[in-house]
Amino acid sequence: MLKVTTAHIHFNRDNTPVSEQFDDIYFSTADGLEESRYVFQEGNNLWRRWLQFGENHFVIAETGFGTGLNFLAVTALFREFRTQYPDSPLKRLFFISFEKYPMSCADLKSAHQAYPQFNSLAEQLRQNWLQPIVGCYRFHFEETALDLWFGDIADNLPQLGDYMVNKIDAWFLDGFAPSKNPEMWNENLYKQMFRYTKPAGTFATFTAASAVKKGLESAGFSLQKRKGFGKKRECLQGFKPLNAEQNPAVHTPWLLSRSATLSENTDIAIIGGGISSLFSAISLLQRGANVTLYCEDEQPALNASGNKQGAFYPQLSDDDIHNIRFYIHAFAYGQQQLRWAIQQGIEFEHEFCGVALCAYDEKNAVKLAKISDYDWDTSLYQPLNQQELSKKAGLPLPCGGGFIPQGAWLAPRQFVQNGFTFAQKCGLKLKTFEKITALSQSEKGWILYNDKNEQFHHETVIIANGHKLKQFTQTARIPVYSVRGQVSQIPTSSQLLKLKSVLCYDGYLTPADQAKQFHCIGASHVRDCEDRDFSLQEQQENQAKIQLNIAEDWTKEVNTADNLARTGIRCAVRDRIPLVGNVPNFERQADEYRNIFNLRRRKQFIPQAAVFENLYLVGALGSRGLTSAPLLGEILASIIYGEPIPLSEDILHCLNPNRSWMRKLLKGTPVK
Repeated sequence: MLKVTTAHIHFNRDNTPVSEQFDDIYFSTADGLEESRYVFQEGNNLWRRWLQFGENHFVIAETGFGTGLNFLAVTALFREFRTQYPDSPLKRLFFISFEKYPMSCADLKSAHQAYPQFNSLAEQLRQNWLQPIVGCYRFHFEETALDLWFGDIADNLPQLGDYMVNKIDAWFLDGFAPSKNPEMWNENLYKQMFRYTKPAGTFATFTAASAVKKGLESAGFSLQKRKGFGKKRECLQGFKPLNAEQNPAVHTPWLLSRSATLSENTDIAIIGGGISSLFSAISLLQRGANVTLYCEDEQPALNASGNKQGAFYPQLSDDDIHNIRFYIHAFAYGQQQLRWAIQQGIEFEHEFCGVALCAYDEKNAVKLAKISDYDWDTSLYQPLNQQELSKKAGLPLPCGGGFIPQGAWLAPRQFVQNGFTFAQKCGLKLKTFEKITALSQSEKGWILYNDKNEQFHHETVIIANGHKLKQFTQTARIPVYSVRGQVSQIPTSSQLLKLKSVLCYDGYLTPADQAKQFHCIGASHVRDCEDRDFSLQEQQENQAKIQLNIAEDWTKEVNTADNLARTGIRCAVRDRIPLVGNVPNFERQADEYRNIFNLRRRKQFIPQAAVFENLYLVGALGSRGLTSAPLLGEILASIIYGEPIPLSEDILHCLNPNRSWMRKLLKGTPVK
């Protein structure tokens, strides 16, 4: 079940929101803000701890997002702290919150009216609000990142995974009263809380119910009662003892993401000049990293990221739920980042015109019918009949299909190049005509060698060079392959100008560019080919495909005879989902895990997977790089910095670069 149920609420005489699901108020009728400050901020001693904190980021986790009042209040407090102590090593706040029944945007707005001091933050929250599926969504508020996990906390909390063990600094143990919501307040919750809490990490809660007290103590927390807020007699606060088990069990050590060893002046190199490099650089720069990018061409975006128009929408397959979930989360995050880019003044042609998916043959009609069976919210996907889809497209179509209303087209080359110009203003060092040919590990990090045998030294390296990912010794066994794609540029016509949305069939056609002169149509798909010369055959096939799939009179005006085209080489992988994370050491993993099947069966110790320290990759974005690159860049930066990752563990495992051979090893099949 991927759909999330919206909260049913009403406002009582005090204008306090009341949950109809739980028959309970969201916060104190006396003063919800003061309750939040007293119970959670003071109960966790946040200000004092921040003053003494020596790390870069602080992590708070919350059970029950509700109206977002706790988040708004603590974000405002953190901004006050950063203003008073700008030289503190503590620069960033992560707020992880779980919500089974999210409010509608309209109800949020009503609830937020009681706290005008948070108007700006609250409005920003509502601007990014969405109809979610189950899972994690990251929203940025300058120095604060909000990770909202929608769905049942019993399912979502374990998805923080092995990676988040001993990483949470403070808990806001909130939610409706234990008597009203007994399903949440249970032994499993307390055990998971303890597992994720840092030694000396704290919790605070509004309740002092004996079952809660016993549960937290049984999990291992030390706790004490304190005076309750308002009419409440008592509440609880506590901490995880320093002598608690330092290395709790890791359930899947072969897939555990590992952070970088970073110095005070974090120095990171990125190899590659495409869209994945851009978003990785942006996420790293926002964390204060010193980033140098090596691009072998005269300027960025001259390969797979260099088309004049490209489609932005999620890959909604009918056969792989992890792929579907990844692309929906990536699509939501990508929309947020595109809005951010526009706000920053990064210029690029674009149009949020929607994307029409055509059921152009029986096979695709069955596929789209299966996609519709998921019963997505209409803000994400709409199954439409022939007449409805034709209306959305602006031109007659011979079939129905599906429509993605928030889909778009944008100009990838323009976006990436102007994005890098913006990144340079933020401190990025961009080196063009620098072809990196080899990497070797040193005591202080990595040495990069170019084709002139010059050396560059960096602490951490990210390989993001598209279809050339396998060129290094360290990445030679990553199972990616090249796919040649030729995109044709065609002149518009009186009929083609009527096209209102991106049209997808066994290819795609974009609406006219902003100058109303050209469309893009494509793309060919030639596996294991890196030839970038113009192909007349592929040019003609691009035209033939639409005229065959969409047999309407207007498609006769599609004309590729001018032979205007652009060819790029994509990087793809068999299971159609990108790669991101540590570069795995294949030889050591193949050796150390040769008997992992039996080790698991016997429940014996399994070491963490061997990786190349401080070496990372992002690749295999295929034809969905515009959609996936923003989230992949943020995931990678989060891993490098040891921060919370904005994705559930099960999907993150599917993105791990070692996944192909680990599937074999886990079945007892050797790899060579």
